[in-house]
Amino acid sequence: MLIKDAMSSEVVSCLARTSLQEIAILMWDNDCGAVPVVDDEQRPVGMVTDRDIAMAAALQYKPLWELTAENVSSNKEVICCKASDGIADALGLMQKFAVRRLPIINQYGQLTGILSMGDILSFTQAARSRAKKTSNSNIDASEVMGFLKHVSGHHKAHKVMQAG
Repeated sequence: MLIKDAMSSEVVSCLARTSLQEIAILMWDNDCGAVPVVDDEQRPVGMVTDRDIAMAAALQYKPLWELTAENVSSNKEVICCKASDGIADALGLMQKFAVRRLPIINQYGQLTGILSMGDILSFTQAARSRAKKTSNSNIDASEVMGFLKHVSGHHKAHKVMQAG
């Protein structure tokens, strides 16, 4: 199965200079937990998650309107796929880099969609339902579950700070 079969092609994005407040509003209005950061040619250069916004608010001691996408996404590598790539390849990249979303790009490197864990789960469920009717499946549910365990599990421990 291909990424284009599972990805969301309606995706909002922002520029590096977009404030975290604007991005948070984009997330709220579009019911998403991540917004790709693109350059002026619409090529992905970063990703801002709701967690990035929460951590910036907690750790940088500045209001969200004073912080930008660049403040929270500039040191992260952007892993992308093409719509014509396989879902298994996307799962492998997501697992390898411990990311829950992949920007999807066209032949010019421009953002055309996003593939999230939720997209993969929905697609897997639909594929399993179809497989019961046709008795063949092209996506392995155990592979998806292994991926979820890896990217949703606890990662390297960070220093814990106590409030107060």
